[in-house]
Amino acid sequence: MSDSNQADPLISFSPQQVSELIAKNWWIALIRGIFLVALGLYALVSPGITMLAWAFVVGFFLVADGLLAIVAGVAGWTQSRGWSVVRGILAILVGGFAIGHPAIFGAIAGITVVAIVAGWSIAGGVLEIMIAIRERKAIQGEGWMILNGTFAILFGVVLLLAPLLSLDLFIRVSGVFAMLFGIVVVFTSLKFRKLKYVA
Repeated sequence: MSDSNQADPLISFSPQQVSELIAKNWWIALIRGIFLVALGLYALVSPGITMLAWAFVVGFFLVADGLLAIVAGVAGWTQSRGWSVVRGILAILVGGFAIGHPAIFGAIAGITVVAIVAGWSIAGGVLEIMIAIRERKAIQGEGWMILNGTFAILFGVVLLLAPLLSLDLFIRVSGVFAMLFGIVVVFTSLKFRKLKYVA
């Protein structure tokens, strides 16, 4: 007998029910937005301590995401149940480490991001200089390309030589984006609240 008659566990709510569910829980998005704005402001004032808070937030998020992935895998809500369970276990392990050792996790994650940006900048600069030299007879403005590539390499080297200073700047920039995203989430939550009036 075909399985087409079996109900899909993911399709169990009508659009109207989904709208009512979102409208009823609009305050969750509001709290999330306020939290993001507060975290962004705190990142601008105290980037060092913000790194610890960020590690805690990422840790709890990974643990929650891991638990949901395991539940989805066990319940059969995903195409690859085994991979979903494995991913959930890995997320819980990494999240647990972040919560238990926020300073180490924050420093490693932050420096890793800075190193990736630095490596990308240096590689891009070297490639641009190589292209400018190799194609100097076929292009115009190769001098500007070489200068631009040189600055890109210097920027990458500075990031590698001063990772903590770069991390401080990275946290402040992230704080600005968190504030902007939080404001958007707050306005979105207020829109969610009005969904219950749409019938």
